[in-house]
Amino acid sequence: MIKKWEVLERKTVLKDKWIDIEASKCRLSDGTVIEPFYVNHIPDFAVIVPVTEEGKIVLVRQYRHGVEEVLLELPAGCMEPGEEPEVSAHRELSEETGYTGGAWKFLFKLCPDASKSSNYAWCFVAEGVKKTQGQHLDETEELEIVEMTIPEVRKALREGKFVQAVHTAVLYAFICECE
Repeated sequence: MIKKWEVLERKTVLKDKWIDIEASKCRLSDGTVIEPFYVNHIPDFAVIVPVTEEGKIVLVRQYRHGVEEVLLELPAGCMEPGEEPEVSAHRELSEETGYTGGAWKFLFKLCPDASKSSNYAWCFVAEGVKKTQGQHLDETEELEIVEMTIPEVRKALREGKFVQAVHTAVLYAFICECE
């Protein structure tokens, strides 16, 4: 039977408002000690599949410095400390796109990188959203809003136009539910 590792020691090696990197000393069930094993403690985040009353999926295009590319994505963003996932999802959709309302449904939560990170992605669908206001972006955000039909999203998925793993998984799950 596979067992959890025994944590012998933990220490924070880097901490700021975006990331908290911990170095752990761990013992495996066979007695092997791993040191250091790094874990990224970053905030949970919400990911939303917003669908307009006309059946279009609201997406965003934005620059991601980690891969140094402009990516096509779902609206998403970090949860504030103590914030409930659905509250975060509503806030992020409104801020990033100006779309609000609709019937909301929780899909699932995912571990974006369970081997190295402790956070979760909380994934939602919002059907029947409407553009009710302008964007309210953070000072570091620059996003372009893109609306696509479900067939267009399906084609973009097949062509590899979505490269964020969580976003791709959520879109495939949503499309499977639509069929």
